Amino acid sequence: MFAATHRHAADSSLSVWVFMKHIDDLTCCRALFAGWVFAYHLNLHANYAPALGPFGAVVRHGSLGVDGFFILSGLVLAYAHPTLSAGFADARRFWAKRLVRIYPVHLAMILVLALMIGSAWLLGVRPREPDRFSLVELFRHLTLIQAWGASDRWAWNYPSWSISAEWAGYLAFPYLWVLLRRQNGIGLAVVLPLTFLGVVATRVWEARTGVSLTYDGGVLRLFPEFIAGAAILPLLPRLPALLRGHPVALAGGVAAILAAMADSRVATITALWFVLGGLFLAARQGIRPVLARVPGLRWLGEISYSFYMSFALTETLQASLWRSLGLEAAERPLLYVVSSTVLTFGLAVLAYRLVERPAMRAYAAYASRQSARAAVPARG
Repeated sequence: MFAATHRHAADSSLSVWVFMKHIDDLTCCRALFAGWVFAYHLNLHANYAPALGPFGAVVRHGSLGVDGFFILSGLVLAYAHPTLSAGFADARRFWAKRLVRIYPVHLAMILVLALMIGSAWLLGVRPREPDRFSLVELFRHLTLIQAWGASDRWAWNYPSWSISAEWAGYLAFPYLWVLLRRQNGIGLAVVLPLTFLGVVATRVWEARTGVSLTYDGGVLRLFPEFIAGAAILPLLPRLPALLRGHPVALAGGVAAILAAMADSRVATITALWFVLGGLFLAARQGIRPVLARVPGLRWLGEISYSFYMSFALTETLQASLWRSLGLEAAERPLLYVVSSTVLTFGLAVLAYRLVERPAMRAYAAYASRQSARAAVPARG
């Protein structure tokens, strides 16, 4: 009886201070993380990082932008669903909403890529690694299981490995969150070090085995960071009232840059946690956004998912085009960077306007109709 009362009080206190509104600075972080990953991929071909001096290491570690997404995902889901239950009806609605959020763009990119590969095949141009586009790999991508240990290679729209890992997190979230949000200070003092050890363990395992924590181990990479992000929500009400969010975020941002320059992946991921926690704390304190003051950054955050899912198609197209012209991207890095950026933005805007936003609007309308039907009293 006492335990049930205590859990109810914990849930109630959590929902009291959670204010359901858009946090612009977190949306801007989506843009920064997507841009960081994109810069990393551009450098794989154009090799422009050496020209940036010591900051080139930041570009070379741009794959850690995905880790920023994992932390942010856990935080945003906890913020958006503070009282989500583990009941099947609630979980089913949650899963449906998340699937609508990620799947239409994912499917659209696979279709576009299939058209590209099919057209090239008809013209007599064969992909370098045909097995990447096998029906088996297509099934794995369509079912979003490629990062669950099901695949052993980059295939189809390969950035979607992180979406596969996220989907595993979404499936587990209703059950994880019920446990996590009820933790007191002592419980959180145990959970957070464990998630940190999880990040360390996965990185050590990756270094020793050579296994890539992407297509063949993405879920292992996701869960410690995803849980740590969600833990920010119950942690913040227990922090000292004098602690201000923006100094924490600034310190985390500086630490992330320095850690990336020092080639420390774990320290960089930890610093990103402080960045996101600090920005969320600042929003909770009612402090005016900082990143959102940068013109266009919030809009870039809005289209960041479509952008992230678009760059592999551009990369594939560019590789074929440059190879057919006998050119090397590293010999003309500026041309490669500019052309890739323009093409990726163009595809991202189309995907956002024609697929992502219409799908979310259609689901919102459907959910509204379902709620209205449920509110109508049954006739006796």
